[in-house]
Amino acid sequence: MSILGNRVPRREDPAFLTGGDRYLENLPLDGGLRVVYVRSTVAHARITAVDTEAARSAPGVVAVFTAADIDLAPLPPAMDTMHQAMLRPWLADGVVRFVGEAVAAVVAGSWVEAVDAAELVFVDYDPLPAVVDPRAALDGETLLFREAGTNVVCELAVPPAADPGGDLFEGCEVVVRATLHNHRVAPCPLEVQAAACRWEPDGRLTQWSSTQTPHMVKAALAGAYGLAPEQVRVIAPDVGGGFGAKFGSYPEALLLPWIARRVGRPVRWGETRSESMVALGHGRAQRQEVELGGTRDGRVLAYRLTATQDSGAYPLIGAALPGFTALMTCGVYDIPRVAFASKSVVTTTNPIVATSGPWTCCSRRPATRSSARSRPSAGPRAPPCSSASASPPTSRSPPRCRAASTAPSRSPPRAGPSCGRAPPPTARATPPPSPCWPASTSAFRWSTSR
Repeated sequence: MSILGNRVPRREDPAFLTGGDRYLENLPLDGGLRVVYVRSTVAHARITAVDTEAARSAPGVVAVFTAADIDLAPLPPAMDTMHQAMLRPWLADGVVRFVGEAVAAVVAGSWVEAVDAAELVFVDYDPLPAVVDPRAALDGETLLFREAGTNVVCELAVPPAADPGGDLFEGCEVVVRATLHNHRVAPCPLEVQAAACRWEPDGRLTQWSSTQTPHMVKAALAGAYGLAPEQVRVIAPDVGGGFGAKFGSYPEALLLPWIARRVGRPVRWGETRSESMVALGHGRAQRQEVELGGTRDGRVLAYRLTATQDSGAYPLIGAALPGFTALMTCGVYDIPRVAFASKSVVTTTNPIVATSGPWTCCSRRPATRSSARSRPSAGPRAPPCSSASASPPTSRSPPRCRAASTAPSRSPPRAGPSCGRAPPPTARATPPPSPCWPASTSAFRWSTSR
């Protein structure tokens, strides 16, 4: 039976309502130790010293690890198309690049003991200039990875050759420009990051992870520890929200098997809410330069979108998402000439991931916002402006749009170039072209009717 038009009973609700759910903090782990990470308190600095002596002698502490102890290869960028010199260490090695980056790992018998010991770890920092603006990152005055020689992670241009055949806006009577910001957001799931792991007697690895993609976590663990896929089992219990930020995993969770092997016991880790705000990946952070050209009767002929993507300190999936933005540059509009270009850069901020899912974070949402807001109107209830395929204007000039502050009429909406609502779908009326280009280009929106 199809689910369309039919009630779909929710089978999971009774467990959630009666306390039968199972999150990672509820997971019994016999003999398990707690891991707490010491995190950077500065955005960009050289690490001149890490003193762990006081922490090692604190009550309940089993071990304290720093980058000097880790014998695993650093983590490469998320994709081969990104600058391969921008490697991420498991724990900050010589340099910290964002507030919240893990510098040391404290292992203790309880969470309280691990937290108390973590506060005894002393890290000596030699501050470096912070780069939080992607435009400053493009200048390259301060480099996050000196071995890379640049802050640019990757670039994209569609079409590959800029404006082949001449000026993109040739023949346009009006060209409007605007700068749009898709601001950085934090996903804030109810359940923060958490993971636990155990090495089995036969050498197999079992890892529990609060993740949206257990198969990706399995592949990452197998690759990091040189295991065959059948030697790794990843279990995703009930997950208290992810919103794309738990797409894959993070170094703190992937390092747990190494710690468990070193201490010879199962280990578990869970963030605090404050940690989650600075360590769990952020989303969006895209700056867009929009150029839209057309005729004075409202027909759009050309559109160029230039995006600068803030990738954060290390290139994760967020650095690649402008590629998906390019696929949806013009949205649902029929625009004859479209061009897109982007540069993704590293900054001294939390790495960018795919909040709300990889297609809606820095791709569909920014693309829709730019194409919709760049189509101008005089206000939130502007008339539906015609597309390039609309009928030509009549000899009588249509009336200009009223201001958005005009009091709405109580009469039913009517088709045509008025500033009321679009005609209902059943009317299928096609409004004539209207001069909707505003005098100010500070904010744009262009509505269309079916």
